[in-house]
Amino acid sequence: MHCEYTDLYGYLATMRTSLLRHLAPALLVVMWSSGFVGATFAAPVAPATTTLLWRYVAAAPLMVVAVLVLGRRYGPRYLRREAILGALGQAGYLYGVFRAVEEGLPAGNAALLASLQPALVAVVLSRFGRRGGRRQAAGLAIGFAGVALAVGPDAVAGAGVEGALWALGGMLSLSAAAVLGDLWPAPEEHDVLDSLAVQSVVALGFFLVVALASGQAVPPADPTFWLAVAWLVGLAFLGGYGMYLYVQRTRGPVAVSTWLYLTPAVSAAWAWAMFGERLPLLTVVGFVVSLAGVLVVRPARPGSGPGQGSRRTPDAAPALTDW
Repeated sequence: MHCEYTDLYGYLATMRTSLLRHLAPALLVVMWSSGFVGATFAAPVAPATTTLLWRYVAAAPLMVVAVLVLGRRYGPRYLRREAILGALGQAGYLYGVFRAVEEGLPAGNAALLASLQPALVAVVLSRFGRRGGRRQAAGLAIGFAGVALAVGPDAVAGAGVEGALWALGGMLSLSAAAVLGDLWPAPEEHDVLDSLAVQSVVALGFFLVVALASGQAVPPADPTFWLAVAWLVGLAFLGGYGMYLYVQRTRGPVAVSTWLYLTPAVSAAWAWAMFGERLPLLTVVGFVVSLAGVLVVRPARPGSGPGQGSRRTPDAAPALTDW
């Protein structure tokens, strides 16, 4: 009986892991795109810096309490790794994107600049022996074309140089985090919860300094602001970043970056559903084209499980485990 129970428990655990692995990319796209809804809620009542600060004032303590209750312990190497990745992938990326919007950069321009990330990550990793071949290059090109269709020709008009530079900086920051996360793998005993906890504390420290320096630390009394913060913590942070880190661990940095091709169209769908904004047919076509590109980049990987998405080949560069 004990043996049968153990087998059943193991089967159910494997089934749950397999289900999450298959659903994770779709959840990533939906949750990552939800961040634009939260930003739209908060924009009329608070500066971006204030919103980002209070997003992490709410998120970081929750994560710290969770890892303390679970008794997690971290060595200096792991803390150093996650601090760097958090500074790049959360603080640097979000600050760049939000500042770009504040400088008046149209959403279409920001989406196109962000869509350079998968190709950039693939090119950089190719220098470390991670070559994707013609199939990957074709998929990346198709995905980028889909984003261009999704945002439409009108959305990319009138780009400001300063806003474009901020968006480009945010894209480069997230790309650097994706590359370093692959070259510098986390110890197997630590999971996504650990990464979110450490990275949220780093992002909180960053945005606290920026908000205090700019005099934008005090939150508004408007209840819409707190609705936006709750949305950004629950969906964009726990959901979006949680799925981003999970997909990166299980499928690799190029795959997780490529799935973000779908976020401009899904963000437009969010805006249509939540705010009644128009959803152009071209956006829907762009989503279909981007999805085709994602599926081309993502070949079948039989036998791969969690943690195997970015496993190195014998001739690949060594991991940066001594940092």
